Amino acid sequence: MSDDLLDTRDADASAAYLLDHVAAAERAGHRRLRAAADHFHLPVDARIDDRTAARLDATMRATVASVEAEIRDHAARLLISRGQAEVAQGLRMVPSTFGRVRRAGLFRDPALFGELFARVRLDTIARALPTMVIEVGDRPTMIARLAQASDRLVSAAAIAMLAAQARRGSVIDGGVAAVDLVRPLHARIAWWVAAALRESVPAGEAIGALDAALAEAVRRAIDMQGELVPLEIAAMRLAQAIDAQGEEVPALLTEAIGDGRLVLFVAFIARASGLAFDRVRDLVIDTDGARLWVVLRALATDRATIARIGFALTEAEPLRDIEQFADRIDSIMAVTPEAARVALAPMALDAEYHAAMLALGSAE
Repeated sequence: MSDDLLDTRDADASAAYLLDHVAAAERAGHRRLRAAADHFHLPVDARIDDRTAARLDATMRATVASVEAEIRDHAARLLISRGQAEVAQGLRMVPSTFGRVRRAGLFRDPALFGELFARVRLDTIARALPTMVIEVGDRPTMIARLAQASDRLVSAAAIAMLAAQARRGSVIDGGVAAVDLVRPLHARIAWWVAAALRESVPAGEAIGALDAALAEAVRRAIDMQGELVPLEIAAMRLAQAIDAQGEEVPALLTEAIGDGRLVLFVAFIARASGLAFDRVRDLVIDTDGARLWVVLRALATDRATIARIGFALTEAEPLRDIEQFADRIDSIMAVTPEAARVALAPMALDAEYHAAMLALGSAE
């Protein structure tokens, strides 16, 4: 009879588990259906293509993994030094937090998602650019030449940009080498990862020690991250050091895009136009291109330079119709620099002010 009783208890436990699983599956099914509906109703031009989605996912995973490894390792070492070896072992055994933080909405933050998405798009376009837009003979690439410039400020800035590029790596090359996000975005990821680690470690009465170790590890990670210069900032510093004037700008733009240095291309435009780097980057990754052409006209960029840039971008992304661009170039050149500057004036406003204007406009 005792065996029958055990069998009954096992069956009851299995039944309870199955019922819990059904409830969880029901919730998961509802989430998937809602996500599918959201995706279906998106306008075609707002959908992320499969290649970009895969690279964005890889970037998110690599970013979380890098932050998590640093926090987990330092917190575990702190716990061991404080006599909590068992909790430290539990922390080391916790599986990746990526799925947990993603489901909880970490990447729904517009600033974080927007930054990673823009980086992936810019990197993808840069990798697909024609290797040369103009003939440059046997000259070294732009960035190599600038690294050897007689102007020490330019040389140092170019070397710093090369270092930032090496740290960043590329998703296409197999992952992110370092997390070089600005402090608020890095801090957001770090705290979410710490919270996800906390809920997965069976700390029991040692939960206070775990909290203290995780918090200290997060603060250390944030402080150390402040020593890294993001690639975008390094590019802006180089553009500032060069400080191209008037007629110098088109040649630099052509060479930058010809070298595949799209981040530097964006920085040159941002520096010359007075617009924020991320604002210009958004124009460059936009397949429509209209705003980019107007910015270039505001800089009095000539027809040949705009044609070279347009050709390079359409070669990199077939969605940018080369025939449509050819038909549009007369209209682009008909825009005077003065009219272009007036049209772009709102983009130079405070970022939050401009965002509010766009939100109100899209709500009409």
